[in-house]
Amino acid sequence: MSLWNVPENTRHAWSERLDKFCVICGALVPAGLVVGNIGFESLVSLGGLGWIVRWFISRERPGQGLWAHPLVKPWLLWYLVIVTSMIFNGPGSKGWGHDLIFFRYFLFGFALLDISRRIPVPSYFFYGLAAGVIWAALNTLSAYIFHYDLLGKPLVRYTGKLKEASRISAMAAYAAPLFSLLGIPRSRRRAHQGKLWRNGIGIAAFLLVLQTHVRTSFLAACAGIMFQAAWILGQRRTFKKLVYVFLPVAVAALVSFYFFRKTTIFSLSHLYDRIYYWKVAWAMWTEHPVLGVGISSFQDVYKQVASSGAVSGVVAPGGVVHEVLEETHAHNLIFMLLASTGLAGLGAFAWLFINALRMIIRGAGVTPVELVSWPVVFLVMGLTGFNIYHSWYQALLTFFLVWIGSAHDPKRFTAED
Repeated sequence: MSLWNVPENTRHAWSERLDKFCVICGALVPAGLVVGNIGFESLVSLGGLGWIVRWFISRERPGQGLWAHPLVKPWLLWYLVIVTSMIFNGPGSKGWGHDLIFFRYFLFGFALLDISRRIPVPSYFFYGLAAGVIWAALNTLSAYIFHYDLLGKPLVRYTGKLKEASRISAMAAYAAPLFSLLGIPRSRRRAHQGKLWRNGIGIAAFLLVLQTHVRTSFLAACAGIMFQAAWILGQRRTFKKLVYVFLPVAVAALVSFYFFRKTTIFSLSHLYDRIYYWKVAWAMWTEHPVLGVGISSFQDVYKQVASSGAVSGVVAPGGVVHEVLEETHAHNLIFMLLASTGLAGLGAFAWLFINALRMIIRGAGVTPVELVSWPVVFLVMGLTGFNIYHSWYQALLTFFLVWIGSAHDPKRFTAED
C-alpha cells in the first residue's frame, strides 16, 4: 500500500503522534543543553525531521497560513542575512556548512509554531524547562559528590565557565525569575492554588547560576527577578507575597558574595579584555558595515584585525595592557550582530526581538508573568556574555521564541496563503 492510499483516519492518527513527538523534542531542549551537543542537536534535528514527515503523511501544505505569524518573517529574514553575508564574504575557516546549517533552528521553530495551533506547546515547554533545571541540579550534585555527573563527565566541566557550566548558567538564568515568582497567587480567591514547588524550581535555578560563577548569568538572573517582581507588584499589588521571593534571593546573593569575594568572580580585569574585544569588533564592522564579516569568518577576521595593530590595547589602572589577539566572539550582543552580519543582521534581529517583546506585553491568552522576564534576562546577558550565534545558545533562543510565539491564541496569526 502506497503512502497516498493510506486511509484518512490512519494518516490523521500518525499526524497527531508526530505532532506530539515534535513538541516533546522541543520541551526537552533545556535538558538536552545539560547533556551537551549531542543532546540538544539531536532534539532540534529530530523535531524538524518529524515535522517534515508529518507534512508528507498529512498531505497538508507545510505551515499553511503561518506566514502571518509576527515571528516568522523576521526570523527567516535574519537567516537569509546570515547566508547572504557568508556568500558575500566567503566562508571562513569553519566552512560553508557552518552558516547554512543555521536553517535547522528556523525550521525547528517554524515547525513548533505550526504545531502550536493543534497542541498547547506552552504547557509542554513549562514542564520541560522545569525538567531541565532538575536534570542540571542532579548532574551538578552527582559531579560534586562522586566527581562525575550522571553521564560520566568529570567535575571540572561544572566548576569552570565553559562546557556544562556555561550552558547550565544561561538556561538557569532564564528559569530562575520565571519560576521564582509563579507561586504567588494571582488573586486571593486562588491563593490556595499557589504551588510552592514552582518557587523551589526557581530557587534551584538561582543556586545553579551561583555555583557556576558566571557573572553575566548571575546579573541577568537578578535583573530578571527584580523586573518580574516589579511587574507583579504593579499588576497584583501583592506586597507581602513578594517578601518570600526577595528574602531568599537577597540571602543567596549575600552568601555568594561572602564565599566568592576572594575569587576572580568580582575582579574587573576581564572587563578591560571585553573593552578590547568591542574595539576590535567595532573596527571589523566599520570595514563591513552592511553585511559584516560573516559568522564563520568572525574568528579569522578578528585575529587579522587584532594582529595588525590597527586597534590599540586597553590600558588598565596600574599600567597593564589588555590586548587579546584571538577570540571566538565579541562578548556583546550588539557588537556581535554588527561585526558578523552588519546593519542588515542587526535590523533583522531587532525586528524579531521587538515582535517577540510586543507579543509578551500585548498578548492575550498568556500569563504575562511567566515570560515577562525573558527580554530583561536576554538583554542583560547580552551586555558582556554569550555568543548569540553559538549552536547551544541558538537552541535556547529558539526554545523561548517558540514559547513566546505559541503562548497566544495561534489561530490569530493564521491567514490563507
